[in-house]
Amino acid sequence: MGAKILVIEDGADSWQLLSSILRAHQYQPLWAADGVQALSEARKHQPDAILLDLGLPGGDGFLILQRLKSNQLLQAIPVIIVTARDREMAEHKARRYGAAAFLPKPVKADTLIAAIRGVLGQHTGESSPHDSMAWVAMRKNQRIEGSMPIRYSGTMIAGEGTITDLSLSGSRIAGNVPVLAGMVLTLQLFVPGDPEPVLIDRATVQWAKESAFGVDFGALPPKTAARIAQAISTLITMQRDSSRQK
Repeated sequence: MGAKILVIEDGADSWQLLSSILRAHQYQPLWAADGVQALSEARKHQPDAILLDLGLPGGDGFLILQRLKSNQLLQAIPVIIVTARDREMAEHKARRYGAAAFLPKPVKADTLIAAIRGVLGQHTGESSPHDSMAWVAMRKNQRIEGSMPIRYSGTMIAGEGTITDLSLSGSRIAGNVPVLAGMVLTLQLFVPGDPEPVLIDRATVQWAKESAFGVDFGALPPKTAARIAQAISTLITMQRDSSRQK
């Protein structure tokens, strides 16, 4: 089976429907019927994505979403809300609490799979981790020019700035605190529309000139690489939409 998807849903019929859709597309469904099980199963299995109903026994879905996003071990897992609640009332709050996508019930199979592929960075019809990482590798040398906020810190320094050029292998940064070539930095990338920054534990400064410097990310963990690849796609889409409006 492919990526693990935790379905947090108390209705047996809904679980059967969602799990059958997931299995048909080679995903591995896991089930939690309430808030307590949800956090336990998420910690135990570290799923690649979570489908979350908002109306649950033992804890409102928004509370579960908050707990997932406040847990350092779980906060990077994308959460897709799948609910019968009024979209106008619930979607804004869900997004504010960190949901990656919002789907109203009854959900269509193609809509659900498209949302999952979107949050996992799988823009093709393939759904296995191997194929997902092949797409990430394909993005390795693709760069996006733009402006994205960043915080950086190292030995005895801490600064803020903007990324002006980004790829999976590294980036060009304009900062307000000078750095030197050879320094190792920790970076926080703030992606538009994503409430959680992308954390890069180790980025080596390759060159520095005045306020600008370039870093190499080195060997990234798969989930971090996938989030950066998704950030590149997001920025490409934003630039494309901006160009159309001009």
